[in-house]
Amino acid sequence: MKRLLMLGLAVGACHPSWPAVALTEGMTEQQVVEVSNNRVPDRVIRRTCGNETAAPFPCKIYVYGGTWREGLYHPKLSVVFEEVRGKWLVSQWL
Repeated sequence: MKRLLMLGLAVGACHPSWPAVALTEGMTEQQVVEVSNNRVPDRVIRRTCGNETAAPFPCKIYVYGGTWREGLYHPKLSVVFEEVRGKWLVSQWL
């Protein structure tokens, strides 16, 4: 019985959280807010990304710290936005 309980806890802990299933490249900031159930990032960083490339670009990074929400653990996540034609769009997440 203990093994079954531990297996259930392990499977529950591995359930994909919102970043793994909902983020896609090209999403707007508003779309990211919606798929995160209106979770506010812990930090927003504006900087220049791609400094090691021939074409650095301004970027914005939403940093979400690890937390438990709705019974699931959401690990730390950084969502990188790139400005495209005046709109901030998701380019990657780490």
